[in-house]
Amino acid sequence: MQAPLRTHLLLPLLALTVPLAALLGYGAYRDTTEARSQALNAQRSLSAIVAADVGRKIEHARTTLLSMASSPRIRGLDAAQCNSVLAELHALTPDFPNLLLTDRQGRLVCSAVPTPHSPVPLADDPGWLQTLTSTQNFHIGPPHPSPVSGHWVSILSMPVRDAQGVVDGAVHLPMELRALDMALWTPNLPADSRYGIFDAQGVLLWRNQDPEAAIGTQPDWEMARRISASKNGVFEGPGLEGTVRFYATTKIPQTGWVAYFGLPSATITAEVRQRAITTAAAGALIVLALSLLAIALARRIEQPVRSLAEAARAFSRGDRQAYAQPQGPTELADLARDFNTMVADRLQAETQLQAQRQQLQAAKDRLDLAMHIARMGLWTWDLRTGMVQGDDTLVQIFGDQDSEQRPMSIEEWRGRTHPEDLAALGPPLAACLKGETEQFEVAQRVRHHDGHWLWGLWRGRVTERDAQGRGIAMMGSFHDITEQRQAHERLQLAASVFTHAREGITITDTRGTIIDVNDTFTRITGYSREEAIGNNPRMLQSGRQGPEFYASMWQSLTEHGHWTGEVWNRRKNGELFAEIITISAVRNPLGATTHYVALFTDITSIKENERKLERIAHYDALTGLPNRVLLADRLQQTMARCQRKGHSLAVAFIDLDGFKAVNDLHGHERGDDLLVALAQRLQSSLREGDTLSRMGGDEFVAVLSDLEHVRDCEPVLERMLRAAADPVRLGDQLFQVSASIGITLFPADGVAPDLLIRHADQAMYQAKQAGKNRYHLFDVEQDTAVKTQREEIARLRRALAEQEFVLHYQPKVNMRTGQVIGAEALIRWSHPERGLLLPAAFLPAMQDHAITQDVGDWVIATALRQMADWQAQGLSLPVSVNIDAQHLQKEGFSHRLAALLAEQPQVPPSLLELEILETSALEDIAEVSAIMHRCQAMGVRFALDDFGTGYSSLTYLKRLGAEVIKIDQSFVRDMQTDPDDLAIVQGVIGLAHAFHREVIAEGVETIAHGTLLLPLGCERAQGYGIARPMPASELPHWVQHWKPDHAWTAAFSL
Repeated sequence: MQAPLRTHLLLPLLALTVPLAALLGYGAYRDTTEARSQALNAQRSLSAIVAADVGRKIEHARTTLLSMASSPRIRGLDAAQCNSVLAELHALTPDFPNLLLTDRQGRLVCSAVPTPHSPVPLADDPGWLQTLTSTQNFHIGPPHPSPVSGHWVSILSMPVRDAQGVVDGAVHLPMELRALDMALWTPNLPADSRYGIFDAQGVLLWRNQDPEAAIGTQPDWEMARRISASKNGVFEGPGLEGTVRFYATTKIPQTGWVAYFGLPSATITAEVRQRAITTAAAGALIVLALSLLAIALARRIEQPVRSLAEAARAFSRGDRQAYAQPQGPTELADLARDFNTMVADRLQAETQLQAQRQQLQAAKDRLDLAMHIARMGLWTWDLRTGMVQGDDTLVQIFGDQDSEQRPMSIEEWRGRTHPEDLAALGPPLAACLKGETEQFEVAQRVRHHDGHWLWGLWRGRVTERDAQGRGIAMMGSFHDITEQRQAHERLQLAASVFTHAREGITITDTRGTIIDVNDTFTRITGYSREEAIGNNPRMLQSGRQGPEFYASMWQSLTEHGHWTGEVWNRRKNGELFAEIITISAVRNPLGATTHYVALFTDITSIKENERKLERIAHYDALTGLPNRVLLADRLQQTMARCQRKGHSLAVAFIDLDGFKAVNDLHGHERGDDLLVALAQRLQSSLREGDTLSRMGGDEFVAVLSDLEHVRDCEPVLERMLRAAADPVRLGDQLFQVSASIGITLFPADGVAPDLLIRHADQAMYQAKQAGKNRYHLFDVEQDTAVKTQREEIARLRRALAEQEFVLHYQPKVNMRTGQVIGAEALIRWSHPERGLLLPAAFLPAMQDHAITQDVGDWVIATALRQMADWQAQGLSLPVSVNIDAQHLQKEGFSHRLAALLAEQPQVPPSLLELEILETSALEDIAEVSAIMHRCQAMGVRFALDDFGTGYSSLTYLKRLGAEVIKIDQSFVRDMQTDPDDLAIVQGVIGLAHAFHREVIAEGVETIAHGTLLLPLGCERAQGYGIARPMPASELPHWVQHWKPDHAWTAAFSL
């Protein structure tokens, strides 16, 4: 049974309503999923941006540290020069607040910026050296407040290795964590977004909200622990203030740090929910309006149409006389008459239609062929049924089988459309259906049968509308434009690369005429695009490269099709710049060159840095003179030139006399100014072609070349002596020093550069000993003496290594009370061939040699061990050790002494007494006093030995805080017969009492000596009259049985 007309009118509405509702629901679901996916992808990108920005800073610091740690200047720095050197290197790294150098214990050696004298925090970790090695030489320290600025910093460290690859220290760059500010911004970024950086321990290194208060804290927050433990990922959880967010994390390479970005979950879904509500309401209103309209229309036309339909059915059954009876409304009556006219015309039209069908079929065949070749298929869409039908060409384009050539619902077609392109179809399609536009045209991606995506251009127009003007049928075409689209995208990518490349790009024709340049070309050269086009690249030539250079370049381009190299060119403003450039030939399919493309990068700053590093490596930072490295090279070249010409050369080793006093009295800054002034004077006194080099401190070396006779160098030497001795005015002060110069000749004195410098150094010391302010020519006999001393030193070192040295102990007593108050440790050499040797037989050979320090350290360590053994036997006895002033003033003496004391913790430091010769300490009383104060702070006591034999005894007593004064035995021995010696002894005792110092007499060889000393106020003594020096094993027995002479106790009673 057929449904009534009203039902037919309502059924399409129902068919439209159901897909519309499904489409709305699907759209809401798709929008939610797409918005969530886009938001999470954006978060991943933002966290990756944060990680990349920090990674670039870390990599820049690591590269800078590696360059500095590899520099010979850094390896060879000493505390006297390194602050200025580091300051100079620090100027090349302005992104960091300071540059530090530490030794292998983490102690601060020097700093580019004045900083509190405190160790680098890395030194608190005893395993820092292993950490640097295991992390492949690069280490990032934990965050801590900077002692300089108070801001939180993390120390970036790189080990400094010696020539054998052993870690000798480290260079450090403090990186302020507040400088990690990423300044992220986007118009759609919510205000309550959170992003920042955690380290692996959960410590917050930086965040965008109140970073100053947050840096360095370790939040008690579950998400903080999840973030710091993650690598790369996305998860959801509550923030510190309770807001639920999606967090994306990215691991920062080389650091153990994690960057994160959090976006509120509500923000992601709020907009989609509102859009879904709006769409549903609009759909409901549309369905309601369509329903009411359909009902009204059905009521109006139902009856007249039924009558007309009966006539139409009869006509359709073949009744050619089935005319309709005009009745009803005028419109329907007219429709009936029109129907009758149509029947009459039908027979006539059928004949014409047959002919037209044949013509149309032929045209259709031609059109099908053309559309197949153009890969353009046709489709029709019946909006009443929602079905879409494609032709054979469309089926072939989509890769479907012939069996699949069936109508598909609009939902199936939408399912084949790329999700990102669905939204683009809605507006133009709706406008076309409403009649606002004649046709629509949209480019979309459609899935091929095998799964890949095709780019197609949809075109269509409404072919049928209902009474209300709404489209109910459409027809159109689908043009496969995949190849055109890919070609277009390649062109767009090439254009983007050309425009945004960091390298300058120039395109020329085969004649070298510029046809295009990019923005980077303009930025580097200063020429605008309009100025460059039509010109030849020769407009940039600087003149530094000759014709041969360009001929070789063109030969490479012709033979190989490309060329790469460094070129110096000139900017529009005349400034020269260096560039690394690659030129490539562009060929057509036939192999003929059509264009040349040049890519270049400005490397001027790199060249400048290389020049600066080259100068730092070969020139003294203070004076600008050649350093040791450049001196060795120039000396080698000069020797070779003189050897070819048969000439001689002289090497002059120059040491300034009195410069140390200037440094001590006026400071190192004034001393540096004086060195610069003297270096300029010495340089000006040389001849053209001579070389002056600074070896370090106040030592210089001059190379005088092309000497035909030895006397040719004498005028130059005299000029240098005058240049050094003439007063120098610095500000309102006048300074005067002199020079001692040692001279050696090539080839007479040797053929090795280092041997010549060593001979000149030896000759310089002879000039100093001869009275200073003079020069001395190297003497072979003196060199023989030096070699003899070297052999003696080698034998002494072997004796020290083979434990041939022993200590004997001479007791010290109180003659009045009979108490043994201590002992003096005296070194002896148990020579395997010569027997037991006294110090006079071997100590003079050690004078002014580094072995003095080794032997002195051995004596202190051996005495401390012996004191510990005696204490274990119940004998607690102070021991004094003679210490040479050079040993005392050697760098790190107080640290070594503290280490030796720490090895014997059971020995109180107050039991150790260091005896200093008065005459040996005279050279630098200020430095000796400072060292003594550091040792006395540990508890160690000091005595002035041989007091009275020097020239500044009162100065010593005033400025040196020695607790004990020892009267030299030369005065004590003859005081009974020599009134002058007796007066000296009385004076020393009086001075000791006046300065509240203890006094002890050496050389008490008889009872009479002690009897005479007691009334003078000296109760303490040592000497042969009490006991000779004895082995350590004999001293406890002697202490137990010694008694003072009756004459001494009787003399005190009187």
